[in-house]
Amino acid sequence: MTYFDTDVLIHLLVPQDPIKHKLARNVFDYAFDAKKMLISFLALQEAIFVLYRLGQPMEKIEKAVSKFLEYQPVGYDTTEMRRAVVLGKQIGFQHINDCLHTAIAERHCNELYTFNKSDFRRIAPLSKLKVVVLE
Repeated sequence: MTYFDTDVLIHLLVPQDPIKHKLARNVFDYAFDAKKMLISFLALQEAIFVLYRLGQPMEKIEKAVSKFLEYQPVGYDTTEMRRAVVLGKQIGFQHINDCLHTAIAERHCNELYTFNKSDFRRIAPLSKLKVVVLE
């Protein structure tokens, strides 16, 4: 299964950078077609916040949320939070959400896609996941 970090969802939905938008569309479509796509409630929650901050219309945000909910997002529990804390102790708690994304992905997936090179290059060596930084 393939886990998508929030920034992939944002670039998928908002074509701020045409290259990143196309990359996000390609990896999303590939995972969707292969039925190997996973989204978390954490990524969805962060996406809602970022879309709002980017000034996206409420209707567009609601439509995106409704569409992503069809993909059965996964949550997290104590196990993932504990793992996130272990990772956070290694790279800094200011990155706790990325650590939590990693912990969620570790439980359900074998790879994680992100545009966040700075944080995930530090997290990747600490995880069994194949972390793919899109560039």
